[in-house]
Amino acid sequence: MLPVLRLSLVDILHDRSRTLLSVTGLAVVIASYFILFALSRTFASYLNLSMAGRNLIVLQAGLFEPSDAQLGPEVFQAVRELIPTMVSRISPTVFRYTRVGEHVVPLSAAAIQDWEPVYHLKLVDGAWPAGDQEIVVSEGIAQASDWRAGSAVQIFGSRFTISGIFRVPGSAFASVWMPVQTYWALFDSQRGYQGLFVQPAAGVDPDALLTRLQNDPRLAGGYTVYFEENYSRRYNRLIQDMKSMMALASGVALLGIVFGIFNAATLSTMERGRELGILLGIGFSHHSVRGFTLIRSLLLGLLAYGVGLVVASVYTASQQALAPLFIFGFPFNLQITAGMAANGLAWVLGMASLGAWLSTRRLFKLRVVELLREG
Repeated sequence: MLPVLRLSLVDILHDRSRTLLSVTGLAVVIASYFILFALSRTFASYLNLSMAGRNLIVLQAGLFEPSDAQLGPEVFQAVRELIPTMVSRISPTVFRYTRVGEHVVPLSAAAIQDWEPVYHLKLVDGAWPAGDQEIVVSEGIAQASDWRAGSAVQIFGSRFTISGIFRVPGSAFASVWMPVQTYWALFDSQRGYQGLFVQPAAGVDPDALLTRLQNDPRLAGGYTVYFEENYSRRYNRLIQDMKSMMALASGVALLGIVFGIFNAATLSTMERGRELGILLGIGFSHHSVRGFTLIRSLLLGLLAYGVGLVVASVYTASQQALAPLFIFGFPFNLQITAGMAANGLAWVLGMASLGAWLSTRRLFKLRVVELLREG
């Protein structure tokens, strides 16, 4: 075994340019597979988030991005008429995407007394804002940014202190909240609220309330009314679509590993028909020659695998440290897991072995003199 291993290493080092080309090409495919597979797993992990409650949301119709919406006075009039018979509480809100520290995340504002009963914010550390320059952040962005209660951040040129960290179900996993009066003062804008959260009264069928509001002539056509959980489900559908695309892309990259390793093993053996014939002619057995071919293919595959794994790991680590990725308000923590590494290694070793076996099987059907002529 040691002579065969030594001979394989000498052969790889002798033809360095071809070895470098083969390893580089395979390493790129392997690194792509790890990165795409990590993205797919991250998307899948957020599909299991719990949905929000059965409150209703009123938004302006015909807008893909709710932050561009604006509610007219007729909306508030129509809903207030249902208090207290069908509606127990309403809460207008404003929201926009803005830069907080180094990240662009959803920024929401509403009356503090509505944060827990209406928006389901649950404080997990610190306290709710008590001053004009205090905010709270979700645990998702706090973890990604290494923030904690007492940390300072910049928002729209102003310095704010994080008074607390909260947890919230649904789609706003990475978000920042501030009192609505702080929002108006910060952005110097009172153009109106963008969304209205409506809480059904006790004993009222939420579906009946939804139908009542949808059929109100003051809302029909200009505004959309739907359940809060449907708002979260819309983002989950987008995440599901992106997860499917990433899974497809990682599958294509895996096929690239399969064919790349297999072809590299096969071509390197076919190109060395004359050398293998010489080994057979000087007394090497078929078993030894096949072992040489197998070890050479495995070494090339392992080199490419190691380089690809290192590149993917360095990329994911640097991406998390320098520019954490947020999509639809979710922090995407890319990780190369041990299971992913083992799966990739199994494919590399399996395809390298199969390629070496099939290529030598074909060559061994030829006589030594025919192998010598192939060179």
